[in-house]
Amino acid sequence: MNPLTILQLDLRAPLVYRNDETLTPFACTGLAEERLFCFDLDADQGLSIEPNEAHYLGPLLFAGTLALDPEALTVPERFELPQGTYMFAQVKQLLPRDQVIWMAAEVQKEGLWQRMNLEKRLYLRYVVEAEKTITQVFRPYTP
Repeated sequence: MNPLTILQLDLRAPLVYRNDETLTPFACTGLAEERLFCFDLDADQGLSIEPNEAHYLGPLLFAGTLALDPEALTVPERFELPQGTYMFAQVKQLLPRDQVIWMAAEVQKEGLWQRMNLEKRLYLRYVVEAEKTITQVFRPYTP
């Protein structure tokens, strides 16, 4: 895999998604729509400079597709990638689970190196552009 560029991102407005519990994060093929997954990270692994891949991801908190009409969603149907600050990276391909975890760990290492106060959530987003899937990782932090 090519070297990863990790950025600090200030997301100025939330991105809204429709809850879809039938979606599976690492079984996404032939995507036609944007998807977001949110994981709770293991407390120890989420702050480790060398996280253990087998124990890194905690429970899946949310799975959904981009909401085309966010105002029409009720609270249980609606989930947001909240406005805020994130450590961010993307790769212009659909990555399997082990490579997503590698990417998330690299983002985490950079955040720890910069002494960021990383939160214990990880957002995995798949975006389709020009018929190609882009894998993105967002790790919230408090400045």
